[in-house]
Amino acid sequence: MFRLLLFVLLFGSIFVFSVAPITEAAEKNKPGTLDNDPNLAGWWKFDEASGKIISDSSKHGRSGTLKGELSFDKSSAQGRTGKALEFDGNGYVEITKYKGVTGTRPRTVAAWIKTENDGGEIISWGADDFGKMFRFCFIRGRIGITPNGGYYYMNEPLDDDQWHHVAVVVKEAELPNLHDDVVLYRDGVIAEVHDIGLLDLWPIDTGSDLDVRIGRGLEGLMDDVRIYDRALSDEEVIALFKLQSDRPLPKTEKQ
Repeated sequence: MFRLLLFVLLFGSIFVFSVAPITEAAEKNKPGTLDNDPNLAGWWKFDEASGKIISDSSKHGRSGTLKGELSFDKSSAQGRTGKALEFDGNGYVEITKYKGVTGTRPRTVAAWIKTENDGGEIISWGADDFGKMFRFCFIRGRIGITPNGGYYYMNEPLDDDQWHHVAVVVKEAELPNLHDDVVLYRDGVIAEVHDIGLLDLWPIDTGSDLDVRIGRGLEGLMDDVRIYDRALSDEEVIALFKLQSDRPLPKTEKQ
């Protein structure tokens, strides 16, 4: 009996010590997803049922506050995935004490929108000076980006009251500019860009005066807003559009 007990204890110890490294190695080598990407700096799903506080589904806990008359009790609606927030043109969301991706650092912003109007912002932050703002918004009725000095926007309108996925990527560069280092996406595909608006270009060098604001001046629905502090690849933007952000992705070269 004593020998049997000793054998069980010894075998069990060996099993535990032999399995643990395998488990740790498997976890370390587990393919990452866009939902648990370490560069996911902020992720707001708009799935709350009540109140005026929106939670951050990234690891950073960057919660926000619904401003004006907005509240989840009366402004929540069916989203592209889960719930969405219906903006009224006056209220917006403020991500308190989060200044966004600043300076010349690469970044990606993505969101689902549904609207019959062609004005307002998806998201903005920075400082009120030339080249110091980062504003992803409607420009001349089209979705685009302006850093307060030049503007860059899509040809195709999106005010058809249908869900569309929009994204903007700022690539790694010493002094990124709209013409050379910015890519706009519409429904997972690189958007055709309007050929005007590239005068008075200032480098994108975003300031840190303002907290991140979502939906200022927008009338319509917004869902699943994300900020990454890196440039996503074409394949990764497609995965967001296809709602496959929870799936492991093949390794691709980061832009």
